[in-house]
Amino acid sequence: MTQTAGVSTSGFSAVGEQFNMNFSHRGEVGASVCVIVDGRTVVNLWGGVADVESGKPWNKDTVGNVFSSTKGAVALCAHMLADAGELDFCAPVSRYWPEFGQHGKSDIPVRMILNHQAGVPAVRREISKEELYDPHALPHMLEKENLFWEPGTQHGYHALTFGTLIDELFRRITGQAVGVFFQQEVARPLGLDFWVGLPEAIEPRLASLVLPPPGLDLTSTSPVRVNPIADHVRSGIKVVMAEICSREFRAAGIPSGGGITNAQGLAAMYAPLSLDGSSGGTRLVREAAIPVMAYARSVSERDATLSIPTCFTLGFAKSWGAGKTVPGMGFAIGERAFGHPGMGGSIGFADPDNRLAFGYTMNRLNGLPSLDDRAQSLIDAVYLSLGLENRDPGFWRKKP
Repeated sequence: MTQTAGVSTSGFSAVGEQFNMNFSHRGEVGASVCVIVDGRTVVNLWGGVADVESGKPWNKDTVGNVFSSTKGAVALCAHMLADAGELDFCAPVSRYWPEFGQHGKSDIPVRMILNHQAGVPAVRREISKEELYDPHALPHMLEKENLFWEPGTQHGYHALTFGTLIDELFRRITGQAVGVFFQQEVARPLGLDFWVGLPEAIEPRLASLVLPPPGLDLTSTSPVRVNPIADHVRSGIKVVMAEICSREFRAAGIPSGGGITNAQGLAAMYAPLSLDGSSGGTRLVREAAIPVMAYARSVSERDATLSIPTCFTLGFAKSWGAGKTVPGMGFAIGERAFGHPGMGGSIGFADPDNRLAFGYTMNRLNGLPSLDDRAQSLIDAVYLSLGLENRDPGFWRKKP
């Protein structure tokens, strides 16, 4: 039987039961889950194997790559910059980054970058390893790129370019990478084991990835094969998939998918956003910023990139899917909750209505566009423990 450890307080034992079932029935290898309610940690569990080859156990301080769950950290930084009056979501990107305004992009507002409506989800060629690790290369390519659609007319997941676009805005406004800002203004003040650019000293604590079987295509962002936009996205991120297990990738601080943390790091990052913008004496944003993060800005039954139902706020994801969520094709969180899932199955989110912050990380990647039953079973157990009714509408709701 797989060994698990940690704390699951009274009233949340169902979360621990589902965590154990993930190992016994759902193929979990190594994982962690953390739940914070009213600023108090009520669940913090970890278990399994961090490295299959050596048998090294997953410990309390084990960390791993959370891929696009990193986008939640990047979005938080953008909201902090806006809250401080240094970034205007309604202003054109070209105000801060004039070169971006080429080829019909001069009027794209910052908000459309954040909600995946901007029409630049990819570049129309493969990216080399050297270009991936050059922070100026992809921004320069995006300056020259033509639009994939008229901004604001549809949305499609900007898998790699989301982080690049926000990072370049940070470099133009603050003079530093968004990952550096995150470390200084979020991770250190909150005491998080969370890096966008992993120091070498942390490498021994890292969980090794367990990749999907060879038959599954890790570069696939869409379950629908006839999708030219998704084809360009796949082509653009092919080098990322080739590099995800390398030290160079982890050190680079790739802002769309290079974050390294565990469930406690994810949940603790979202804890201030589940309250009034502050937690443990550290304020990230004013309380008025929370509704802006929670409000849905773009929603579609068929995301132009992922070809599944998606819904975004300014930088964060809400529940994906209509009605009962199909495993791997969506997920259900609270009606006003917001956060971000990551490739392979990780997720972190805040739910201001229920004063809840949640994090889940794992090392076995599911090879699907969204969460599978491992994460959703834990989320469901949390909401049931809080007394909510069901997720039939596609999100968790309170009893009438």
